[in-house]
Amino acid sequence: MDFGYLFTSTAGRINRAKWWVGSIILGVIGAILGWVFMRTPLLVLVVQLVLFYPAYAVHAKRFQDRDRQGILGIILPAWSLLGALFTTLGVWNPIEPGGLYWVYTLVMLAAAIWYLVDLGILKGTTGQNQYGPDPLGG
Repeated sequence: MDFGYLFTSTAGRINRAKWWVGSIILGVIGAILGWVFMRTPLLVLVVQLVLFYPAYAVHAKRFQDRDRQGILGIILPAWSLLGALFTTLGVWNPIEPGGLYWVYTLVMLAAAIWYLVDLGILKGTTGQNQYGPDPLGG
């Protein structure tokens, strides 16, 4: 597996297996670094910034495999980055959540479920599409 391509390019298509691998790797890295830096919101924001583009690249290629615009892959990473920014700026405190935090969390949950189903479960377009050849070779 070409991890350079997986995490740095938005061109082309990837299958579900590669999406799962990329998502799990980014999730584990994000969780570990988030836990390590959880007492310093600014460092959590920096981690989110560093992981933003690799997450977008993985999601974009998978959306393209589903014959959709890759820009849809920016929604979940951007929403996650927004949450880290709001925490850093003191808009909310996740320890004592308020109404805005819960609205944010519900939208994040809805987006995560959408990505899980659309990118992780549903089959990609069979054969060539506008974004390139079938990653499964079909």
